Amino acid sequence: MTNSETTNVRLSPPPPELMRLINPVVRRVLATRWLGNRIRRQGMVEFTGRRTGRSLRIPVCLHRVGDETLIFTERPWRHNLAGGAPVTVTHRGHIRHGRAVLVDATPSRVGAAMRAAMDDGARPFELGLKVTRGYDPTADDLGVIARSIIRIDFEE
Repeated sequence: MTNSETTNVRLSPPPPELMRLINPVVRRVLATRWLGNRIRRQGMVEFTGRRTGRSLRIPVCLHRVGDETLIFTERPWRHNLAGGAPVTVTHRGHIRHGRAVLVDATPSRVGAAMRAAMDDGARPFELGLKVTRGYDPTADDLGVIARSIIRIDFEE
């Protein structure tokens, strides 16, 4: 892979300062059945911080890849889910309970999962990526970026 190919795809998550301003509004919208039902990928994950014991409510994009529900992130909060943790997920106005696990994934698995999410219609923005206009990233391109994967296993 040449250097020019790797610059066609890069991480571009929203700045934390912006998220601190926007997330309170997003949390409210996602919690309402009428508005939350209209948003396909956006959801909210609630869990308890493993060191602080504080309740965290994080707006995320949920991606259905095969039979798994995944979140791609590099944000520090992901470490709370190492080893698994109980979560409550609000998605499309519905509340579900389950367990979230920070997956120990290889770059090739991350790349394949992100490519599958894009094939399902996820926009680069929803994956925290910036992609050069007109460029269609491969699983290898996406694997080089090496995002973390969180898998949500819902209770039935």
